[in-house]
Amino acid sequence: MIMNKKILIIPDVHGRTFWRTALDTGNYEKIIFLGDYVDPYVYEGIDKLQALSNFKAILSLKMIYRDKVVLLLGNHDLCYYSDHYRNKVGGDRYDYEHEKELQQLFRSRTDLFKLAHEETLGGKHYLFSHAGVTMTWLKQNSGIIVKPDAAHLNHLLDTNKGMDTLAQVGAARWGIYPSGSMVWADIEELLESNPLPDTYQIVGHTMQMEGPIVTDKAACLDCRAGFSLNEKGEILPVTEVTPYEV
Repeated sequence: MIMNKKILIIPDVHGRTFWRTALDTGNYEKIIFLGDYVDPYVYEGIDKLQALSNFKAILSLKMIYRDKVVLLLGNHDLCYYSDHYRNKVGGDRYDYEHEKELQQLFRSRTDLFKLAHEETLGGKHYLFSHAGVTMTWLKQNSGIIVKPDAAHLNHLLDTNKGMDTLAQVGAARWGIYPSGSMVWADIEELLESNPLPDTYQIVGHTMQMEGPIVTDKAACLDCRAGFSLNEKGEILPVTEVTPYEV
């Protein structure tokens, strides 16, 4: 039995390298990436080739520590993972130059990726995903999503109908649906939704300029820093969180 178990959480990467520093901040039982590995922001000074190289390094880490590293898929990643999905949503900052290589990286080893991951820590149940599972989205797709646990959610990757549910963008992101999917939901949609029973959700996706949002039912960590989760339920930064200005 591992005492003082800790989990390292890496929110949206988009070519950034803060994850490398985060790896050296402790001994972690799990390392969970919340998705969106490529498609960098131009104003951050990261070019798409650098982002591709950075993604390959993350894949290498996963190959070395298969059981320890969890790679979740984000809305950007799914554009390379599935043509069906991309045809539904387009692709903001899509990397046409390295498209074929990125498609190969995502599609040749689908066993390396998933949509959701669950952990029990300190007697508390956690669900990790890119953007979060809202009750509204579940109701929108009640005929397809059997149960909102990781095992059932991950099966959405297996069919076009599943991909259709993932391609649903909510009004908070200028979409047509009442709520976005688990790779599209804005943090406001997640916090306003009825919570999943006995489940604490940890997500990225909605960029935070000042620091993380941590409430009693969910946490949004998309602020360019690594975080630890311990058995007390504390979510703490392990790399510097600084205000963000474009």
